[in-house]
Amino acid sequence: MRKYYTHILLIALGAILYFMANFQRVAIPGAIFDTLQLDLHIKAPFVTALGAVYMYAYAFSLLLIGIMVDRYGGAKMILGGSILFTLGALVFPNTGNLPLLYFSRVLLGLGSATFYLSLVQELKKCFPDRYLGIAVSLMLFTGYIGGVFANAPFIILSDKFDWQNVMNVLAFITLFITIVYIFIHNNLNSIPTNRNAKFSIEPFKEVLSKKFNLHLFGFACLNYGLYYVIQTVIGVKFLKDFVQMSDTQASTILSVMVIVAGFSGMGMATLSKLWDNRRVVFMKTLSIMATLIFAVISICLILNFRTQAIGIILLFLSLCGGMSPLLVPIIHSTNKYEIRGTALSIMNCGFFLVVGILGTLVGVLLEAYAPVASFSGHLVYSNKSYLLVFGTFFLISLFEMYNAFKLKDV
Repeated sequence: MRKYYTHILLIALGAILYFMANFQRVAIPGAIFDTLQLDLHIKAPFVTALGAVYMYAYAFSLLLIGIMVDRYGGAKMILGGSILFTLGALVFPNTGNLPLLYFSRVLLGLGSATFYLSLVQELKKCFPDRYLGIAVSLMLFTGYIGGVFANAPFIILSDKFDWQNVMNVLAFITLFITIVYIFIHNNLNSIPTNRNAKFSIEPFKEVLSKKFNLHLFGFACLNYGLYYVIQTVIGVKFLKDFVQMSDTQASTILSVMVIVAGFSGMGMATLSKLWDNRRVVFMKTLSIMATLIFAVISICLILNFRTQAIGIILLFLSLCGGMSPLLVPIIHSTNKYEIRGTALSIMNCGFFLVVGILGTLVGVLLEAYAPVASFSGHLVYSNKSYLLVFGTFFLISLFEMYNAFKLKDV
């Protein structure tokens, strides 16, 4: 018999690692874009690549993690992932070598990818169905808090203590949690390997052969990608350069965006349930809203209309970040039981793959027009550069809207 409280303690430690994973994903490069660019003496594409390589590693890992969790168990996968994650966390703030920085971000992405699915599986083992939703919500809330701390609190601490020192403290906390996890994990009885869980290409073919799935993924991945690339890559930098907000003001907007996204998910799920489980109407509404937001920001850039109301506009965009409570039930209701897990893994992979691609693209577009140096030495990008970025986002949002209007409730 497994020791129940030992298992609960492992889940709690895993939730702390999940907090750290969300912090790492959101903080770099978005929160300290300028500082990284100045300290490392690199152009925008190399800064945004620090986020992109993390997203690529995270995205592609998700296609395999589900099978590995089923085969080896969530507790063991968290153990392996925590070691990779800790190595990445220790290396990143302690090197100025660019290839090594990218390698550390890959390690962070690979390690992070194990936490979510593994924690969900372990929560299923420890809690009955009537409490599972609450347990998963608490775990997700822990992740959201990591995203909140990755913006305003991180920038405030970085201004006072230097970003490397802050991230080193977090890295050593992560190391301590990982060591404790390994020690406690040894107190669990041996978990048998499920040799029936094997990777197969057939479920992927079946999922991707359904036109409904393709339109759903087209909407969901672009919706998430557009929101999250602002959250993790360009949001703070844009608000500072164009709107001329301070570090604290810009990062506070981004922190509030995380909170709004979290509450919007719960709100839409509740409204959907009250409205006879209608979900597609929310997707259509939010896709229209995203298109209008990118159009308005593009017009402001053309007219050089530098209003702090743009920060409020971005808060409305963060409503798009809470779609998962609607997307998961749609996947479950439109795909047979045997391929639901594969469909979810493809969609989640697509989420972060699009964020990585858009992050890479943002870096290239910013450098299309030469930036100018501010009094502090930071590079400031022009309206033309940001118009290329947000004009591209506008065009992509049109395709997102097209896919949303191809969907119907079933």
